[in-house]
This record gives sequence, C-alpha cells and structure tokens, in this order.
Amino acid sequence: MKWNLKIITSIVFVLIIIISSFNINAQLPKSISEDIWTDGIFEGTITIGKSNGDITGMINHGRSSTNGVFQATILINDESFEAKGWFKNNLLYGVFKKGIFSIPLIGLIEIHRSAFKSYLIIPNGFIKASYTSSYIPPLNGKYGIGVKNFHLIDESRKELLTENPDDFRELVLKIWYPTDKEVEGEWYTYMTELMFAWLMGRAPIPLLGVSKTAYEDVKPHGKINVPIASNSNLFPVILFSHGLDGTLEIYSSFIEDLVSKGYVVISMNHPYIAGVVEFPDDRSIYYQDFYSQNNPDYAKIAIRTIADDAKSALDYAEILNDTDDILKERLNLENVGMYGHSFGGASTSICCFEDDRIDCGLTLDGVSYEELIPIGVTKPFFMMTADGRFNSSGVDYIWDKQESDIYRMSINGSSHYGYTDVGLLLSHMLPLIPQNILGFGTVDAKLMIEIVRSFILEFFNVYLKGESESRIIDIAEDFSHYIQFEYK
Repeated sequence: MKWNLKIITSIVFVLIIIISSFNINAQLPKSISEDIWTDGIFEGTITIGKSNGDITGMINHGRSSTNGVFQATILINDESFEAKGWFKNNLLYGVFKKGIFSIPLIGLIEIHRSAFKSYLIIPNGFIKASYTSSYIPPLNGKYGIGVKNFHLIDESRKELLTENPDDFRELVLKIWYPTDKEVEGEWYTYMTELMFAWLMGRAPIPLLGVSKTAYEDVKPHGKINVPIASNSNLFPVILFSHGLDGTLEIYSSFIEDLVSKGYVVISMNHPYIAGVVEFPDDRSIYYQDFYSQNNPDYAKIAIRTIADDAKSALDYAEILNDTDDILKERLNLENVGMYGHSFGGASTSICCFEDDRIDCGLTLDGVSYEELIPIGVTKPFFMMTADGRFNSSGVDYIWDKQESDIYRMSINGSSHYGYTDVGLLLSHMLPLIPQNILGFGTVDAKLMIEIVRSFILEFFNVYLKGESESRIIDIAEDFSHYIQFEYK
C-alpha cells in the first residue's frame, strides 16, 4: 500500500489530537497481566526507522477476536520501552513510552488465525509478530491438540428414547488427543452456527447484540485429524459426559488443558439428552424434555442410556487402539478415568461403580441416582459442587458410602452452569450484563475455570499417572480463600 506523505502527516496530526483529548494513558488498564490469564500472547520483531528490536506482549479480547487491548515490551539496543493500547478491526492505537514521554502510536493491522502484522505510522516502522489467542484458557502442557470425530451406530442396543422400535442407539464422539506443538493442520471451529443458535436460545433473557456467528471468535486450540504426538508415549484415556440439555463443546475449557498434559479425552454427545446433536448426514436431534413425558421411568431410562453410551465409547476405544490410523497403539487403556457435569456426573458415578475398566471418577456439580450405586462409587472419586451444595443429600450419600479416596469441593459464588465455558464466553460477548443475571453465579468466570481445571488435572495425575495425593491438597491450599474443601 502506498501512502502520500502529506496525507499521512495530516491523518497523524488529527489522530494525535483526538487521542490526546481522550487521555489514552489514563483509560488503559493498569496491567492486563494482572488477570488470571490473558486471552493471547505475542512475540516478534519491530523496526523503527533504522533500528531493529524484539517485542513481546499480551492481548485481551473485547466482544470479538478482532478487537481488544494490548500491552507490550519492546527491546531495542538493550533499551526497554513499554507500549499499550487498543486494536479494533484494522486499526491499532495506543501509546509508546520512551522515558518520561508518551508518544501516540497509530497503525494498521492485519489479523489472521495465527499471525498478525502491524504497520505503524508513528513511530515510523512496523511490527511482525506471531500470536496465539482464544476466549478459552491457554494450554499449559507441552502438547498441542488434535481432534477427530466419530459417529457410532450400535446395533446391539435398541434406542429407548424414541417410540420407533426399529431405532438403534447412535452416538457422536469427539476424541481429543496430544499432538506435536507445531503440527500443521486445519483449526477446528468451536461449534456450528446451528449449535450456537441453540446455545443462545437457552438464555433466560434475549441476548440482543450477540452475532449469530460469534462462536467463530472463540478460536479453540486444536486441529482436525492431524497426526498424534510423534513420541512413543501411551496416553491415559478419560471419558467425558455432558449435562442434561448440554453439549460436549461447552466444556472445552476443562478438556483442552488435560490433552495438552498428555491425556486422550473421549467426549460424547448423547442424542435426545444433549441440547442438540448433529450427525454427518446433516440430521440434527434436539433434546427431549423427558420430565414432561408421561412415562415416570423416563429419567431412569435416560440415565441408563448415557451410562451405557460411556461403556460403548470405551468399547470403541479398544477397537480404535487396534485399527485407527491416528490412535492405533497409543491409548493406555490400563489407566482410564471418567468425568462429567450434572447428568453426566450421575453417569460417571454409575460407570465407576459398574465398570472395572474405569479407575477413578470426578463430577462437576453432578446429580446422583442412589439406587444405581447401592454401595457407593468404590473408586477414587472427586465431587465438585455449586455454592450451597457442599453438603447436599446426593453428595453426602456418596461421601458417607465411600471407602476409597474421596474429595469434595465447592467454589464460593459458583452456580451449576458455571461448570461450563458459557460464562466465560458471555463475559466477552455481553460484558455489560452481570453474569449472575444469566445464571453463572458471582464468582469471576476466569477464576472459576482456573480452579476447576486445576483440580481436574491434579486428580487425574494422581490416579492415572501415579503422582502424589499431596498435589491435590496443595491446589486446595492455593485456592483456600475461594473454596470449601474436604477429603478422606
């Protein structure tokens, strides 16, 4: 792009006046690094005039992935400078600190999925940097993430949630597995437009102002059908089951980090129990509100169905470990865990009780069907609950019955639906609406997710990788101001 020098000078002069009038330095956050995590980080090189240097920094997104705030450190000739400001679509603006002086910084920016370039007008120069960013938490492990989808039709099981006697049970799996960090491949999308429309339709109030394609801004960290990590490691397997009227996609915050630490997660979308399930042949099946059905045993049929789904998924994992072009001989099926939210938590407790292949289980504010676990869970078990449910009857039942290691934890100010990504997504998409109005409690969404995923990781590290139980206790001490915690 060629710019006439007089035009550039005029634009710069006007922008300096505008920026100065808004006192940009005062309006910027003191330090976005004070957050639990930032949405993105970047590093690269900077050229200003004839000088070259390095730049590192952080970004936090606003209502979309193409706008937000940034903070950067610039190192040129062993001299360090600070820069901070905003970016929105193709415009970047902020301040460049040089000694006691604050120099306005204005530029054009091109944003792509995994890299951006900024052409600065003041000071004279440009930045070339690569970055990673997402609405959901960054990966802390040494692995990247691969994702592969499977559609199963189990002709050994009749579909019990429809009236058609010729229906067989179908199941959709998304298997997340470790990859080399720099593997090349197609990024996967958080969810589809149809699924996002369903999700927004679940809100207690109309979510005006949220684009129907806002899910594209989430930008999860995985890639589709890429090779598994090139080392020779076997990876423990963890099953995940979503809540009633939920979908597996809205638990990505609690799946991705596990995978980056060396686990394979087999997540299930349960037809007729999930909010919506999409099949490869373009069919979609929505949740059936079985509580309004005439059959008083419908809920028991549904919980029996999703517990059997988990067992079918584990059966299929055994087949994949023998035959799949990506996963073959990489699944450690001697070390298997399971976790789930709400209704999926009930499925977790049942499967731990019934299936000897599963070594331990964890629930995210799970319900319980006591008649299906008459002597308790019998495996190492962790119950996370919403605020006020720490001593609820279902939790107490499992706690009192348990003879193996057991833990329970409640997060102050948390809600049932806080054990999903959705509160975090809405903090971007609708930042001015208090999250408690939307049913996500009063605890900060990032803090909530950081606590939950920390406990999930350490629990499975202890019982699937043989780490010390003290790791769980240490996490509890780190978050002691925010939680109730007990173990025996």
